[in-house]
Amino acid sequence: MRALWIVWALAVATAAGCSRQEADWRDAERAGTAAAYEAYLAQYPAGPHAALARARVEALREEQDWARAERLRTPEAWQRYLSERPDGRHAAEAQELLAAFVPGVGDPEAGWSVQLGAFSGESGAKAARERLLALHRSELAGLELAVLAPSGPGEDVWRLRAGPLAEAGARALCARLRARGVDCVPVE
Repeated sequence: MRALWIVWALAVATAAGCSRQEADWRDAERAGTAAAYEAYLAQYPAGPHAALARARVEALREEQDWARAERLRTPEAWQRYLSERPDGRHAAEAQELLAAFVPGVGDPEAGWSVQLGAFSGESGAKAARERLLALHRSELAGLELAVLAPSGPGEDVWRLRAGPLAEAGARALCARLRARGVDCVPVE
């Protein structure tokens, strides 16, 4: 009878430990932060969710690194991201941004621009230019935002374009602007 009591006590203790570990895992998932997953790992380094916790910490750290690079929007920030995460999720974008950062002086591809809108009048195009500059100044820094008059007889469309850029730079800029809800078309 005493042996049965010991087995039962061990089973209860094991179940309590497992349920505590599962509760801590659910808490870490609910928080969804690197610190929460690291706290789980500190307490249960070989727990059933340890591999997943490590993967989530790494993914969250990478997103923090990318967010920092995007916030700074400098070649140094993109290069730092690439040096820390050469195979990272955003490595290709960081490389494109680095390549397109300085519009190519003497670059034959620098004849590209980005069309940000077509308008029925000059005042609408100019108002859109001011609005875009106010909302997306960091994205458009260093570029000329030109309001182009209708180019031929019978045409009455005013265009707003930003450039000059190399083709890769125009495509990368459009991708970033589209991600922010701005309609954009790279044009040569």
